[in-house]
Amino acid sequence: MGKTQKRQNFKWTDSAVVNNATYFDYLNRFERLARSIFEWVNLPKSMNARWLERCLFYKGTAALLYDEKYGFINTNAASAGYVNVYGLPTKLNCYSYEFQQMRNLYTGFNELDSEEEIENKKSNECILVMNNWECVPTFSTMELFAYRLYEAQRTCDTNIKAQKTPIMVVVDEKQRLLMENLYNQYDGNQPFIFGDNGQLSTDIMKSVNTNAPYIADKVTEYKKEIWNEALEYLGINTMAIEKKERLITDEASSNNELINLNLQSFLAPRQEAARQFNELFGLTGTDKEISVRVRSDLYNVIKNELSTVKDFDFDNDGILEKEEIEKEGEIDG
Repeated sequence: MGKTQKRQNFKWTDSAVVNNATYFDYLNRFERLARSIFEWVNLPKSMNARWLERCLFYKGTAALLYDEKYGFINTNAASAGYVNVYGLPTKLNCYSYEFQQMRNLYTGFNELDSEEEIENKKSNECILVMNNWECVPTFSTMELFAYRLYEAQRTCDTNIKAQKTPIMVVVDEKQRLLMENLYNQYDGNQPFIFGDNGQLSTDIMKSVNTNAPYIADKVTEYKKEIWNEALEYLGINTMAIEKKERLITDEASSNNELINLNLQSFLAPRQEAARQFNELFGLTGTDKEISVRVRSDLYNVIKNELSTVKDFDFDNDGILEKEEIEKEGEIDG
């Protein structure tokens, strides 16, 4: 198909717009979730938790430091210098809008420094904040999940359209625009009446039945699995019981353990950065000590196993269904 035909084919243009909108919609949903999981507590007013989590989401690293002009700030961070004994860069390029400095990485080495050397460290060193222990951005993984969801959703849309118009119309190229206009009315749920002046006839128009099977329901189930897998990667519990099937204690515990480990892979590096920050600037044990934690509502869902299995409770055999619980309550009453 040539460029001219592509420009004239408005349905092709609409499809491309919806494709992009669908993909970026899923990606934006994941970003909002990922950047809302952790809460930075007691950050100095000159620091910004929103920007900190954004750097970690897109870049995988960030830096905490003290600047004479701005005070305590957080910036993007890029590796520089050599590699130390722990495989970390000896220097970081700390940068943001209207800011760029090369800083030494704080490691905690040589703790018996003089007071003058300690003060010098505060102005020349920085703390590396890692999104995970490998400094991998969350964005790269969320892109893959968003792409799979986009493919699944657009497959559903196309399949549903095929149920509405399960035929392919073959016409002469001269009649193409005419048929597109007619189909636009049909696709928009509008009745149309066409007065034929010999423009359309069975000689120049043929239809082919596509016999497209309905698969949207199966693709929707697949989409739910991808969505749940993405949330579990972020450390968000997705255990939901839609059917009254028996669930054993080990299955619920295993699911919670996996989610908790995923969550800890993001939380532990952040907590280590907070510990180093407090150590470098002498905030440990004071009311100015900073910390990072999972937002309380999410933490309760992950840690309280029974709260995630609302329709079931456990007995000595491993499971007690909701109906049995209600009956026992009536007997006790």
